[in-house]
Amino acid sequence: MEITGDEIRRLLTEDQDPRGVRVTGSHITGELDLQDLVVKRPLVLRDCTTEQPVLLSRAHFSQLDLRGLVAPSIQAHGLTVDHDLHLSAARLSAAESVDARQMRIGGSVYLDDGFRAAGSVMLSSSRVAGVVSCRGARIDSTLHLVDVHVGDVIFLSHGCQVTSDGAHAAVRMRGAQVDGQIVLRGGRFTSPGVAVDLRHVKVGKDLLMPFAGIEGQVQLEGLVYEGLPRDATVDEWLTLLATRTPYYSTQPWVQLAAAHSAAGHEQDVRRIRVAAQRDLRRRGQLSRWGRTWHLIRGLTVGHGYRPALALLWLAGVLAVSVGVVLVSGAVRCSAVEQVGYALNVATPLVKVDAARCAVDATSAGGRFVLASTWLLQILAWAFATLFVAGFTGLVRRNA
Repeated sequence: MEITGDEIRRLLTEDQDPRGVRVTGSHITGELDLQDLVVKRPLVLRDCTTEQPVLLSRAHFSQLDLRGLVAPSIQAHGLTVDHDLHLSAARLSAAESVDARQMRIGGSVYLDDGFRAAGSVMLSSSRVAGVVSCRGARIDSTLHLVDVHVGDVIFLSHGCQVTSDGAHAAVRMRGAQVDGQIVLRGGRFTSPGVAVDLRHVKVGKDLLMPFAGIEGQVQLEGLVYEGLPRDATVDEWLTLLATRTPYYSTQPWVQLAAAHSAAGHEQDVRRIRVAAQRDLRRRGQLSRWGRTWHLIRGLTVGHGYRPALALLWLAGVLAVSVGVVLVSGAVRCSAVEQVGYALNVATPLVKVDAARCAVDATSAGGRFVLASTWLLQILAWAFATLFVAGFTGLVRRNA
């Protein structure tokens, strides 16, 4: 069965049947141009084929059902649909398969059940009251969801595949606001560069993002979500943020730590914050001196999150002090008193009575003891100070 594009337009404009127009299994000849057509009634073109682009820009329907459509492309810039837009099982072959920017959809958008686009799909700057569902879809270029506002959930799951050549991220969601969840469970997103761009995305509920399906880098700067991110362990998140993001950014680390802090996972919070500091030293914009001081803080107090390390270093200094005094043979008193003398000269906080000990300053060993204990006392004071600073959080505030 064949029907011309002009006939479909005429049916929509002349026939005022509130049930709208329904065409099933037909080949549409000529150009289907429904641009600027405001009918506010349903249009169903189920399992139809056409060799021309379908033009829907600035049109207005109560419902639009294009399931199973075979066409080069769909141009729907500024389209308005009061209820649902169905594109499930549609197959589009042009380099820009769908241009549906700035749509207003009162219901949901469905690109499910074998939806296939040989080129890009652009839904950017659209407003969708329900869900955007790409379950089982295959897109051989970029899926553009930049600055969309979705009232419920974005499903890029259940076998959804998006592949990019690297010019753009496979999934571009920068600046999106999703009142519900973002679900990437069971999807596969591939790019030689950035696979998923979630910069400045706000998720009102959960983020379900397993990393096994992401082949490429991930951009997460400015991503905000509620609760704990699901489908990936803390270790997987630490690896992702440190090795699979294009550059160092503080905010994704802070967001992850805040999520675990709200859940009461303080041990994980410390791990996240220490890993963030390592990433800062490795990829952050630090001067040579800043990088050196950062390394010292990390080794001594774990950037303020592991202050007990400073106590271990302090214990090491005391052990070295005792060893120097005992081995030198230049301190004149009993072995027990020599230990007390070593602790006395090195320990900044605890004093041990070893007044009967005397150092033979004329010998080489004596001079070594005097010089080394001065250095050891400086180190002991430094480690004690770092412990206090780390314990009180001063190091963290200045990190």
